[in-house]
Amino acid sequence: MLPLPGVDALAHSRRLAERIAERMAAAGGWLSFAEYMQLALYAPGLGYYSAGANKFGAAGDFVTAPMISPLFARCCARRFIDWLTGQKAHEVLEFGPGTGQFAAEALGVLSSGDSPLQHYRLLEVSADLRARQQQLLASTAAGKIKLDWLDSLPKDFAGIVFANEILDALPCERFVVRGGELWRLGVGLAPDGLSAARFEWRVRPADGTCADDDEFRMTAARLFKKTDSKGKVAIGDRFPEGYCGEWQPSLAAWFAAIAVAMTRGAVLIADYGLPRGQLLHPQRMAGSLRCHYRHQAHGDPFIYPGLCDITAWIDFTAVAEAATQADFQISGFTTQAGFLLGAGIDQQLALATVGLDPTDPRHIALARGARTLLLPGEMGEAVKFMLLTREVAVADQAFGMALNVAPGAPSAPVLDPAFSLQDLRSSLWAPQC
Repeated sequence: MLPLPGVDALAHSRRLAERIAERMAAAGGWLSFAEYMQLALYAPGLGYYSAGANKFGAAGDFVTAPMISPLFARCCARRFIDWLTGQKAHEVLEFGPGTGQFAAEALGVLSSGDSPLQHYRLLEVSADLRARQQQLLASTAAGKIKLDWLDSLPKDFAGIVFANEILDALPCERFVVRGGELWRLGVGLAPDGLSAARFEWRVRPADGTCADDDEFRMTAARLFKKTDSKGKVAIGDRFPEGYCGEWQPSLAAWFAAIAVAMTRGAVLIADYGLPRGQLLHPQRMAGSLRCHYRHQAHGDPFIYPGLCDITAWIDFTAVAEAATQADFQISGFTTQAGFLLGAGIDQQLALATVGLDPTDPRHIALARGARTLLLPGEMGEAVKFMLLTREVAVADQAFGMALNVAPGAPSAPVLDPAFSLQDLRSSLWAPQC
């Protein structure tokens, strides 16, 4: 059973539920799950990421890799230095910096003498989180590096864009298999009236009666590569009756916006997810939708709207397709364990524990954090890293340039050590079962 929110928190959730119900009524009583998720997470002043409640750490709902161990940020920062040096670039842009812990640790490395970094930008839409980041980073010894908070993407950006656990919070569409076809899984009001938890799932065919039904059918046909004579996505017996899944419809727009902002450089993505052939698999009957509240995971996105995080695993094949469409090259894809080991987490751990007895609590904490980041049963396999490059010269080998891997093409050589231990790019194009 989930902990009961306080009186003020419950009142906040009810205000957001009323806002969603108003939007639902205006739309005829049914919302796509993507629109519901957009409101639940990002409605101004009320959504989970727009309001001021704690979200991270012991007082929040979940922890991220930078909070588990400082080694995560230090490994990433060392790669940033090599990539920036190889491209003669001087900027890093971090999407959704959360607590600011990643930036604080990374800047400790990026302010070193061999770093070309001059400008660290933080793109944060939450005023509350921005204030917390500024408070934390006020005491950071950034040296020559300028810190800058942004509301939107900059222009003519050249450098490194870093997005850790950002894409899994993009609003997702949901579907369910009925009679061998894909139906839309949306949201309606429960019959017994409105409260903070009285929304419910509503299933309907993508029959053209809603404005975005055509987009749903087009995306579904692209993902499953099969339609019948009427344009319906007919998957036959490939997936069992009642099978559920998700996709993020805004991936293409996300990468298109970055492409407009970026003249050259790289995007490093770290997120929970799988290639499509593994994510949209018959054995994953319930999809990957997860909610988090006070460090408890649950599967009901209608409980305490505005107080719970909502995420869905990423289809990294869709990420690769959207990135390629925006003229990025897929220059690396691996697990978090593969990336961190290739980036020298063992050396970073050795440096961090110099002079510490193995029984020292600081040594124990660092070793425990490294295990959580690396072990398959923790984050090591579930989180994937993808490196995307744009307008990068082939001669810049320090940057880790590799040729794009097209469907069916042999795997190109990976030059960057962080992606050389476990090159998984060929899995992006593996056929679905």
